[in-house]
Amino acid sequence: MTDRSAIQLIDEEKEFHQSALQYFQQCIGNRDVGLNYHVISVFGSQSSGKSTLLNVLFNTNFDTMDAQVKRQQTTKGIWLAHTKDVNTTIEVNRDRPDIFVLDVEGSDGSERGEDQDFERKAALFAIAVSEVLIVNMWEQQIGLYQGNNMALLKTVFEVNLSLFGNNDNDHKVLLLFVIRDHVGVTPLSSLSDSVTRELEKIWSELSMPIGCEESSLYDFFDLKFVGLAHKLLQEDKFTQDVKKLGDSFVMKGTENYYFKPQYHHRLPLDGWTMYAENCWDQIEHNKDLDLPTQQILVARFKTEEISNEALEEFILKYDDSIVPLKSSLGPLTSQLVKLKEECLTKYDEQASRYAKNVYLEKRESLNEKLNLHISGTINEFLETLMEKLWENLKLEVFSRDKATTSFVESLAIGKSKTEKEFNESTGVFKKLELLASDDEITSKFSGDFEEKIKQLRDVELKVKFNNIRKNMIPELKDHVIHLLSHPSKKVWDDIMDDFESTIEINLSPYYVSKDNYDFKIGLSDDENAKIYKNIRVLAWRTLDTTVHDYLKIDTIVSILRDRFEDVFRYDAEGSPRLWKTEEEIDGAFRIAKEHALEVFEVLSLAATSDNVEIAPDVPMADEENGEDNEIYQDNEGIFHSRRFAHILTELQKENVLDQFRRQINITVLDSKRSIITTRTHIPPWIYILLAVLGWNEFVAVIRNPAFVTLILVLSAAFFVIHKFGLWGPVVNVVQGAVGETRTAIKDKLRKLVAEDHEAEESFEMKDFSKDEQKEE
Repeated sequence: MTDRSAIQLIDEEKEFHQSALQYFQQCIGNRDVGLNYHVISVFGSQSSGKSTLLNVLFNTNFDTMDAQVKRQQTTKGIWLAHTKDVNTTIEVNRDRPDIFVLDVEGSDGSERGEDQDFERKAALFAIAVSEVLIVNMWEQQIGLYQGNNMALLKTVFEVNLSLFGNNDNDHKVLLLFVIRDHVGVTPLSSLSDSVTRELEKIWSELSMPIGCEESSLYDFFDLKFVGLAHKLLQEDKFTQDVKKLGDSFVMKGTENYYFKPQYHHRLPLDGWTMYAENCWDQIEHNKDLDLPTQQILVARFKTEEISNEALEEFILKYDDSIVPLKSSLGPLTSQLVKLKEECLTKYDEQASRYAKNVYLEKRESLNEKLNLHISGTINEFLETLMEKLWENLKLEVFSRDKATTSFVESLAIGKSKTEKEFNESTGVFKKLELLASDDEITSKFSGDFEEKIKQLRDVELKVKFNNIRKNMIPELKDHVIHLLSHPSKKVWDDIMDDFESTIEINLSPYYVSKDNYDFKIGLSDDENAKIYKNIRVLAWRTLDTTVHDYLKIDTIVSILRDRFEDVFRYDAEGSPRLWKTEEEIDGAFRIAKEHALEVFEVLSLAATSDNVEIAPDVPMADEENGEDNEIYQDNEGIFHSRRFAHILTELQKENVLDQFRRQINITVLDSKRSIITTRTHIPPWIYILLAVLGWNEFVAVIRNPAFVTLILVLSAAFFVIHKFGLWGPVVNVVQGAVGETRTAIKDKLRKLVAEDHEAEESFEMKDFSKDEQKEE
């Protein structure tokens, strides 16, 4: 047995020979090969020149067919040969690896006929144990289904997945497609694309085992394509092409090197023998490999072809006949049933002649494809129907008689009616077998419908909420401002009582029990509680905004001043005071000031009469804006607390008191000035004295002719005025003149008094400041 002699690893009776290990030992001698070896298999149709290719490429000595004698099966079973001598175009000086070549019996041989069990198992064995599987085919075979062994490859792929697909997928096999008699008319790239598409299509149609559902062809195989010239007509070019092919088996480290690490089984040579024997045993005795005969394969191919033709004809008719009927249930279902029956009938007429189980299997597959195509139209119809039903439901709910029908009742009636009509429509499709199952559609409808029901509730809730807000906010503002503008020591008790009563009055239509409300839109207890909480948050924010916006420094000063003046300027009966002495003014000033300041602290801090700070019972901080109850600084640099009860800071309190003191001081000074002005009037006894002392002069004036003339003139004027009723204008003129005269006199007297009493006023201010300090 020489290095190049071959042994039969598996014979035509499917027996695995145990001489393989002995053959390996004889080939490698005493060398420690380890993992530095490679396994190549060749696969292809009978008499396609597989053995010839191996002999030329690897310098092996497989038996070849003599075409001049007879075209018959030469390789029977699976043969194994060893070589280190690869035919190449370059010289490789370094030590070449050991290569073991498997020559597999050709497929589609007449000797075995329809008994293709062995060729399938042999092909599967070759894929399972090899690093590189050379698929030998002629150029004219590409595009054929049986001729280029695609049917066989499909079966082998499927069973390979079932046997070895769940193993570690790090191992791959290189499928090297050697295209023989490639004369160059069709580019190699075009041929490779054609074969690749066929392989991908085959893979997509496989029945994937559990765990491999998402696997792709390239998870298990890499694809390479090589073209070889015609061996007889282009002998020199054929030899040159083979040598170029050989380069890829020896040029380690290059991109085109075929023996990549991921292809190796990572087993020592003696371990590979055991692995190969176990693989063959599993393949040979696995019941899943009781594969169908050629007759079944033909049935599969033809029924698939008939199914595709019927489906194409169905699709051509579909759009033209369905589009006009999409809005009407009866005509739509009738046309769908008609088209579907025509398609299945056409398939039945032609495919029923083939194997019954294959025919029924493909018919079921065709029916699923038809239903899948139809489902788009059905979904579109049902979506349109749902929108129509939804619009009807909205119209019924929003146009209901609110006096007799509640929102919940109207919604329940409309929902029941809508669901019934939708389910009746889907039931028609299912009854006519246009829908395999309505579970997905019903589930989608339920989800979408519940979402739309939620939208209706949200709209109704928004209306109710807006109505509550529209009524509650103005009431709260008016009541709070009214109470704060006329504060008492218990003003905050009154505000909180009014606050709670306002909320209760506005929510009275929804009252169930204490802090428990039902807003009558079909919400759960938790949802109702959340809405009630939101309303309280709104009320508290309104109260907070109203109080803090109203109780500004100027407003508080004005409130204090009004309280001061109510006591200072008016007596207990509400009559204006007429001051007589300064002591009376000073006494009234102290009382009025105490009365005004007794509410100052009340307006500075919101607290009950029990001195408990008022705090909201719901969270008012805006977490999204980062608000909390901490201290913050405003634009004027003043620090504030976000707590509801804190109205004025200490600095603001001082500002209020300062302004209040200035304003009441001015009021007191004006009052004291009025007393001084009164004292400067001429006493009545002066006029009597003047009359007594000036009597003689008075008599002299009366006796004067000029005076008599004046009397006559005045009498004539009196007669004219009285005769023509001119007393009104005369009185107005006289009053105006008198008023102007009095004003001029008062201004003169005030200037004199101001100068005389300037020192006295300064003294009084000092005394007033001392009194205030004592009181504080």
